[in-house]
Amino acid sequence: MKSQVLKFCKLLFTPLAFAFLLYFAWQSRGELANLISNASFLYLGAAALVWGLLHAVSPVFATVVFKGCGSEVSWYQAFQTHAARLPARYLPGGIWHTVGRVVDYREQGVAARHLTVFVVLENGLAAATTLAAGGAIVFTMRGADTLGSIAAVASAVAIVALPAMLFVLNSRVLQEPDRLSVAAYAKSLCLVFTFWAGAAAAFLLYLNAFSASSAQYSSIEMAGIYLFSWGVGFISIFAPQGIGVFELVASELMNGPIGFMGLAALIAGFRVVVLVADLVVWAIYHSTRRSN
Repeated sequence: MKSQVLKFCKLLFTPLAFAFLLYFAWQSRGELANLISNASFLYLGAAALVWGLLHAVSPVFATVVFKGCGSEVSWYQAFQTHAARLPARYLPGGIWHTVGRVVDYREQGVAARHLTVFVVLENGLAAATTLAAGGAIVFTMRGADTLGSIAAVASAVAIVALPAMLFVLNSRVLQEPDRLSVAAYAKSLCLVFTFWAGAAAAFLLYLNAFSASSAQYSSIEMAGIYLFSWGVGFISIFAPQGIGVFELVASELMNGPIGFMGLAALIAGFRVVVLVADLVVWAIYHSTRRSN
C-alpha cells in the first residue's frame, strides 16, 4: 500500500513541479528574456562540455567498486553500459538508467551482492557527499538561521553516514573474501567528490552565462548552494530526480535581481544543458559503435 501511495505521489508531483516552474517562468518572462538575450553561449557550451566529460568518470566509479568487491568490469564495458542507457534517465520514475545498467552488469557476470553494493554506493555516496560539502558551505554562509541550521544538521548526518555505509555493506551484504577494503572505499569516495565538483563547475558556468543572476556570490558559495540543493532534491523520494525541489531550495538560498520565481525558472534551465550533454554523449557513443 505504501509503495502504491509513493508511486502515485511521484506521478502526481512531476507534472505539478513542471507546471509551477512554467508558471514561474511566465511570471518572470520579462527579466528572463533580458537575461537570455544577453547570455554567453560560450559559457553555456562550456557547461555542457564539462557535464559531458563527467560521463567518463561514472564508469571509473563502477570499475573501482566492482573490483573492490571481487568482480571485474573494464572501463569500456562500464562506459558502454552507461552511455547506451542514458535516455532511460528521462523515463518517468527516474530509476530506469540504474535498472538498465544493473541488468547489463548482471549479464556481464557481476555477482548480485556486488550489484547491491554498487547501487547503494552510487546513490548513497552521491547524497552524502553533496549534503556534507554543500551543507557545510551553506551553514558557513548563513550561520544559525533556519536554513543554515538545517544545512548544518544535514552535513553532520551525511558525514556520519559516510563510514557507516562501509560498515553496513561489509557486515550485511558482502561476505569474505569480498569485503570492500577501506582503500577501495576511499577511492570510490574520491571519484564521487570529483564527479560532484565537476557538476558544480558546470552549474557555475551555466549561471555565469547569465552574469547578473549570481554576481554577489563567490564560486565556493554557489557550488555549496548547488550541492546542498541537489542533495535535498535527491533525498526527496516523492520528486523524481529532485525536479522542483532542487530549484526551489536553490532559489531560496540565493538573492538575485529577478526574484525568487525568476531564479527558480532560470535554475531549472540547467536541466536543459544536462539533457543536451547527455544526448550528445549518447549520440556520439552510438555513432562510433556503427562506424566500428
